[in-house]
Order: sequence, then structure tokens, then C-alpha cells
Amino acid sequence: MGIVCFGASSVLLCAEDRNSVFGLGGCGGGDGDGDVVGVGEVGSGGLYFLDAGGAVFPVDSDEFVAMLVEKEMDHRPQRGYVEKLELGGLESSWRKDSIDWICKVHSYYNFGPLSLYLSVNYLDRFLSSFNLPHDKSWMQQLLSVTCLSLAIKMEETVVPLPVDLQVCDAKYEFEARNIKRMELIVMEALKWRMQAVTPFSFFSYFLHKFSQGNPLSCTLASWCAELAVGTLKDSRFLSFRPSEIAAAVVLAVLVENQFVVFSNALAASEIPVNKASLSLGFVQTCTDAPPYLCTDARCF
Repeated sequence: MGIVCFGASSVLLCAEDRNSVFGLGGCGGGDGDGDVVGVGEVGSGGLYFLDAGGAVFPVDSDEFVAMLVEKEMDHRPQRGYVEKLELGGLESSWRKDSIDWICKVHSYYNFGPLSLYLSVNYLDRFLSSFNLPHDKSWMQQLLSVTCLSLAIKMEETVVPLPVDLQVCDAKYEFEARNIKRMELIVMEALKWRMQAVTPFSFFSYFLHKFSQGNPLSCTLASWCAELAVGTLKDSRFLSFRPSEIAAAVVLAVLVENQFVVFSNALAASEIPVNKASLSLGFVQTCTDAPPYLCTDARCF
């Protein structure tokens, strides 16, 4: 996975050898430790991150983030879904098999982390609102292809044809017209809300809020993306709002890299999330983190 830089209410998925989607230049070219990001002011009174190459990454305002927090509830699975997964029924098996296959294809094509997160977001929202047929096992594969196809259309700049996504030991293969028909079914079930609010929507904001003036880097942002993606398979994280996951992930990364102390950063920050839920999410994030993140008592 390449370096990931975040801008206001969007994400720049820019590998070290790839230009950013804004045409601002890639994130590579630093000293090997990640490009240092400075913080400055713009004429409108907002803020931006400035990396070593001069690229500007704006930080969303408090008002805009508060609006995202209100909107994020429209992009979560329906109530009762987490409980269904805990019972281990058809929804649970479909979810596990779909995510496993989506991750393989996502890695095969080297897509960015946000499209992976969106794929699973679409999957969970659809599974929570649809009565799954017990006698149509092929539909699980079709749903997996469809969710990935829709996500990469939303976020990737190079998009394979949907029929070409059917790799990595796909159990069934579907014609383009069938995938297109399923895309319409999924989009209708999701009420056409495809530009979902995810933890990625909040990363630059919380990195700014929690950094306490310390220099940031694209490497830190990339670790945030990796840690967020690492929560996808664990259905317990569905109990948290995207903003809470984002704040927990950012704090986990900053604490482990000794930028901040968790309790001090949380107490000193005015943020539009429930701090009790954030603390629970932080502990769970640290528990499931990769070995270079939150592996000792410094997290707490």
C-alpha cells in the first residue's frame, strides 16, 4: 500500500510513484521517514497541511465536520445488524466470505484503502436491509463483485471492467449485464447514498486536532488508513460511528509514535464525538493494531 495523504473531506490516495488526484505532486521525495507536513493559515481563516513538496492539504472546519457527524448516521447499517452478525447466521457467513474475497481482489489490483472501506460499507448496509435467500448461494458472489465495482467507480482513477474483477478464485462468473442489474439493486437499497461518510472523512481533521503542534507526515496518515482498514473484518467496530473510529485510529497512531499522551490529548481537544465511545474504540483499536502500533502500555 502506498503513502496516503488526506485533504478536506476527501482523501488523496497517492503512492510514492504516483501523482495526487489533485495534481499537487506525490507524497514521496522525502528523507525516507515520510514527508513532514506543516500547518499554516489560509485567507479564509481555515487551515491547511503543507508537505515538503509544497502540496496543500486543507483541514475541514469545525462546522463542516459537525455536519459530517450528523450525516454519518445515514451511511451506517440498519439497527439490529450487529446483533444478527453476533448470532452467526447467514448474514455473518455472507459477510465473512465477501470481505475475504473483496480483500483478495483489492490487493490483486492494488486499489487504494478508501475503495476497500467503501466496498465493505456498501456490503454491510445492503446485508442489513435485505432478506437474504437461503437457496441462492451464487448471489453472495454477485453481491461481492457489485460492492467492489461500485466502490472503485467512486474512488479509483483507473477502473477495470466489472467482469474483470472476477479473479482470485471467484466461485461464479457473471455477465456484465447481470452485474449492472445488481448494481442498480444495491444502489436503490442504499437510497443512492454512495458518497458515504467513513473514518477517512475525518482523518485530516483529527490529525490536526490531536497533534498539538507537532509536525505531521504522510506516513502517519498512511498508518491511519491501514489501521482503519484493519478494523473491517471485526464486526464489533460496527457499533462505533465513523467519526469515533477515525478519532480512535488517529490517537492510536499518534500515541504509539509518541506525538501525544492519550489522556492529555483527549482532555485538551474540543471534538464533536462522544469521548466515552472514543475511549472504548481506542482500546479496541489498540488491541487489533498491527505490531508497530499500540503494542505496549504507552497506549494507555
